[in-house]
Amino acid sequence: MSPLLVTGASGFLGRHLLEALHSGPVPREALALVRDEAAWRALDWTSKLGPVEIVTGSVLEAERFADDPRLQSLCGIVHLAATVKHSRRDAAELEHTNVEGTLSMVRLAAARRCRLVFVSTSGTVACFDAPGAWADETAPFCEEAVAAWPYYRSKIRAEREARRLASELGVDLVVVRPPVVLGPRDHRLRSTGNLLRYLRGKLPFIVAGGIAFVDVRDVARALLRVVERESVRPVYHLPGTECSVEAFFRMAEELSGAPAPRFVLPYRPAWLLANATAKLGLSLLPDPVVVEMASHYWGVRSLFAESDLGWRSRDPRDTLRDTIAWLRENAPGVASTAGR
Repeated sequence: MSPLLVTGASGFLGRHLLEALHSGPVPREALALVRDEAAWRALDWTSKLGPVEIVTGSVLEAERFADDPRLQSLCGIVHLAATVKHSRRDAAELEHTNVEGTLSMVRLAAARRCRLVFVSTSGTVACFDAPGAWADETAPFCEEAVAAWPYYRSKIRAEREARRLASELGVDLVVVRPPVVLGPRDHRLRSTGNLLRYLRGKLPFIVAGGIAFVDVRDVARALLRVVERESVRPVYHLPGTECSVEAFFRMAEELSGAPAPRFVLPYRPAWLLANATAKLGLSLLPDPVVVEMASHYWGVRSLFAESDLGWRSRDPRDTLRDTIAWLRENAPGVASTAGR
């Protein structure tokens, strides 16, 4: 069976995708693109995977490994690698990695004549000032809403330019847009960072706004369906649970026993506090960009995921319960007290 190349293989979603690859009835051969093989092998979970071969390199320098004989018969590429930062000072890095890295993978897919599955974010189209609104796969980019946020801006540009280049080169490009991804085994402690700060008692306030999230295990299975399905759409949304930030932490309190943040601040005072501390060079509060994002709502729907991919988003309490349990067992500075 032809192998699948996975970029961002050492990340949270990459880990779950590789695990899903080897847990099915017919395990698929995987090639993991990693920048540092020694660092990959030092991770405590990589030795427990099924057979995974390592391709050493960066998505920004595909020409250095493009002629590797193992890549000659790829069944597809799943492009997960990205820089995820939420500060305006990181704009240049985000544009470079997220845009140029994606275009590099389009060129590699063209050379190998295989499908490219690019994991973007529902935030490229689904960002709103008020609850109740939503975007499906036909929605336009919400460029005006996210114009001041470098990460989402870089993802919009990556999607647009990748689609243009894929059309020119005849690449079968599928863009998959999940919302925030949660679940167990986030060994980098990034996607689950807000829950981690909450469990450590270091989330002094939350901003009135919304959140949309989905389970990483469901996303991994959906990506495999996109790879395996003969006929696919250009874009798939993977909708999960949408709620207010306040309701999210009430649910976390119910499941963990840890008290939810006491203070729910309106946007303006929260932003003024965050901006003031940022100007002083302090990291006591989130970056102003994070506060700006937190005050928005992220409704997302799908026209095709259920029918094409068999998409089902699991109960959000199962996702939160498993995430909290894993963080309590594995993350430093988190009380291991059993939840309610």
